[in-house]
Amino acid sequence: MGRHTSAGLLERELELAQVTADIEEAGEGRGGLRVVQAPAGIGKTTLLSAACEVATERGLRVLSARGSELESSFAFGVVRQLFEPALYQASPDERAAWVTGAAELVEPMFDPSQPLERLGAGDADYPRLHGLYWLCANLARDRPLLLSVDDAHWADDPSLRFLHFLTSRLEDLPVLLLVGTRPSEEALSDLLPMLA
Repeated sequence: MGRHTSAGLLERELELAQVTADIEEAGEGRGGLRVVQAPAGIGKTTLLSAACEVATERGLRVLSARGSELESSFAFGVVRQLFEPALYQASPDERAAWVTGAAELVEPMFDPSQPLERLGAGDADYPRLHGLYWLCANLARDRPLLLSVDDAHWADDPSLRFLHFLTSRLEDLPVLLLVGTRPSEEALSDLLPMLA
């Protein structure tokens, strides 16, 4: 399930072919994880952007986020980047279908009337992670899904916990999790190696 692509991305044809194969598998209902790990300036962001274009062309729903040093202490910042745009752009019927069942557990995370301090790191418990998993499953029910997370070495801990939680459940979903990161020794969090 987990696949790892390392440095040497200046010539990206091989890496893009690998990610394209992963996208095709997700489109056929076999999800997985692809981690693109390399030092800064090698082309990870370019590769992830190209993969998002390929996924869109193949009919996948593409949700993307990017870790940031400035936002690394903002609990669930990467998770919110992934899901907020789709939820806010959805029709009421779509949103109701996506935030149903166990996914209802996380609906307050995406309610703009809720104070942000209620999303603290202490809330990264099993019900919230389980609800986020079901949000992914519901989103992927009508269309395979690509979750692209760039600069994961700067992601917040609660978001990394969710990505790790999701990785062990991807085989049953038409979801590809694509993660771009620097080597783990450059990460702000000790949780990043769990994704590799």
